[in-house]
Amino acid sequence: MDPATLSRKDVLLRAWPLVFANAAIPLAGVVDTFVLGIAGDETDLGGVALGAALFSIVYWSFYFLRMGTTGLTSQADGAGDEDEVQRSLVRAMVLGLAIGAVIMVAQYPIGAFGFFILQGGEAVETNGAHYFYARSWGAIGAFGVFAITGWLIGLGRSTETLIIHGVISAVNIILDIWFVMGLGFAAGGVGAATAIAEWSGFALGLFFVVRVIAGRGGWRPNVMNRTALLEPAALRKMVDINLNLMIRTWAMNIGFTWFANAGARQSDAVLAGNHVLLQVITITAFVLDAFAFVSETEAGRAVGQNSVPRLRRALILTSEQALVAGAIFAAVLLAWGDEALTLVIGDEDARQAAIDFLPYCAFAPLIGAMAWIFDGIFIGATRGAMLRNSAIAAVIIYLAADFLLSPWLGNQGVWIAFLIYYAARALTLAVQYPALERRLAE
Repeated sequence: MDPATLSRKDVLLRAWPLVFANAAIPLAGVVDTFVLGIAGDETDLGGVALGAALFSIVYWSFYFLRMGTTGLTSQADGAGDEDEVQRSLVRAMVLGLAIGAVIMVAQYPIGAFGFFILQGGEAVETNGAHYFYARSWGAIGAFGVFAITGWLIGLGRSTETLIIHGVISAVNIILDIWFVMGLGFAAGGVGAATAIAEWSGFALGLFFVVRVIAGRGGWRPNVMNRTALLEPAALRKMVDINLNLMIRTWAMNIGFTWFANAGARQSDAVLAGNHVLLQVITITAFVLDAFAFVSETEAGRAVGQNSVPRLRRALILTSEQALVAGAIFAAVLLAWGDEALTLVIGDEDARQAAIDFLPYCAFAPLIGAMAWIFDGIFIGATRGAMLRNSAIAAVIIYLAADFLLSPWLGNQGVWIAFLIYYAARALTLAVQYPALERRLAE
């Protein structure tokens, strides 16, 4: 495929289903937060904030399943190796289901240790524990969805990815309303709703896997061959990218967990307000990540074809549209964010804390757009070491900024440091991009 065949229209057409699919991913946390914002108080919101922060450490630590599977699948697809396309899925599924089973079994010691480290009032920690343990029962479904959607994105199957996450969100919303507003289950109820929703998405994902493989000619005869699945070079490549992506994710989790804990150091109301704003940022991040997913697929195919022009064109075209979308999000949040927060947060102190710091939240999508695009390029190229080094450097810059600014400026300093973190993520990858092109040209 000539790199010139990728056009701005192609990027938009491939990205728009992923915009809705990605918006559905954080919608679980957003709906959890907003339902409790209406039906609960600041200790419910704060509990979900801490519980979600702890679960995110576990959940996003294994997001390499999605990212690594996308890169490996798109590279195999670009090289025309259908056997390896299918083996990428099988390896990811086995790994994902095994990790999910371990998390479900070990949830109580993980929770006990996590809430020993995180800070919060007694009521907040109790509600956080209820949320964490309930949601942990969905771990197998969640990690199975990572493997399946990573494979689908690697093949450019945006529509199936949209439907899976749409179903997860719909089930979560319905059960949230029932469990919290109908049955009064509070934080534990929203965790259980999310867990059930993730199992539902996994079941639907398995259906799409069967259908997509049938449409590509069926299972290849040698795919399930043990020798082929355990081929040393393929396993080394999978371990290398996934291990580095795991370290990268841990570094990023330190950053986001630090942000949640920085709010907890201020007050329960600030913790709750910051958490609501972080959910808004998460929605915009996942929407903008749709363009990064296109860059992942194109970067992987570029590596499969050893095409620097294709890689460069993917970077340019996806960056253009992500920056425009980030600017639109910033304008919308500045114009109507106050009204939206007033509608969804019932607790007066938490609502005022969120409104006070909304302008910082509004600029996060614009500042972070290039971080997500560069992530996509390097993930698709399976350059795990570069991603790892960038994440570690960025979180060090962020922690240094927070240590300097938050004691001086309070929650304003917390937010300024957080925006510096987004900028650092983009810059630390940008400086490595020329080396990526040189390696591809060798």
